[in-house]
Amino acid sequence: MTHPCEEQAHMQAPAASLRAGRYVYCVARARAGAALDAEGIGGARVYAVAHGDLCALVHDCPAHPYQSDDPEVAAAWVLAHHRVVEAAWKRWGTVLPLTFNTIVAPGEGTAADENLAAWLRTDYVALRGRLDSLAGKAEYGVQVFWDPLAVARKVAAASPEIRRLEEESRARPRGLAYMYRQKLDALLKKEVRAAAEREFKDLYDRLSRCADSIHIEKAREGQGPLQMLMNLSCLASGEQLPGLKAELDRIDDTEGYAVRLVGPLPPYSFC
Repeated sequence: MTHPCEEQAHMQAPAASLRAGRYVYCVARARAGAALDAEGIGGARVYAVAHGDLCALVHDCPAHPYQSDDPEVAAAWVLAHHRVVEAAWKRWGTVLPLTFNTIVAPGEGTAADENLAAWLRTDYVALRGRLDSLAGKAEYGVQVFWDPLAVARKVAAASPEIRRLEEESRARPRGLAYMYRQKLDALLKKEVRAAAEREFKDLYDRLSRCADSIHIEKAREGQGPLQMLMNLSCLASGEQLPGLKAELDRIDDTEGYAVRLVGPLPPYSFC
C-alpha cells in the first residue's frame, strides 16, 4: 500500500488502466456488499472490498497519486475524501480513516482488490483492535487563545524583580535608563514565556481528565490581539464530551482567553 503525498493527477492513459488501482478512504466494520450513499473524488462510485466483518471503502482509479497545480481542485478532492470518511463514520459508527491519496496498486499477477483483501486479512487482528478501541469516540479540535499583553501586565504586577527594575530605571539618567529598560524587556519576555509554559501544562492536565487521548498539534498564528496558546486534537467518548465542553467553557470565560471547538469528527489523528 502506498501513501503518496498530496494532490491528484490528470492522466493520459488507456481506459483499461483507469481501473488498475483502488483509492482507499477508510476501513470499517462491515461485510461485503455494504452500501454507502456517498460520491467519491470526482464523483467516483464508492464500494466496499471486504474480508470477514471488515471492509475498505474504495473507488477505482489509476495506480498513481492525484495531483493538480490548482489549489481549489486539490482542496475539492480533500473535501470529497473527508465526506466519504464522514459518511462511513455516520453509517457504521467507527472507522479508521486513511490519509488522502492512499492508493493500492496491482502487483505482478494480482489485482488491486486482491492486494487490498490480503492486507485486510493479514492485519485483521490489529485493525479490529484499533476499531474496537475507537468505538463510541470522536475527535475534537481544541484551540485555546490568550492575550499576551494582558498576561505581561499580570506578570509585571506580580514580579518583585520587574517592579524593582522599573523603579530603578525611572531614577537613572537617560542612558542608564535605556539599559535598564533593555534588561526589563528581556526579563518580562522570559517571565511571559515561563507563564505560557505553566499555563499550557495546567490546561493540558485539565483537558486530559476529560478526554481519552490528546495529540498536541502545531500552534498557528492567532487573529487580532490574541495568540494561539495551544492547538490540540482530543479523542473523547460521548460520556466524556459534557465534561470537556464544561472545562472549555470555564477557560473561555476567563479574562484574556478564547476557545474554539471543532467536531465531532472521525478520529483522523488517532489511527
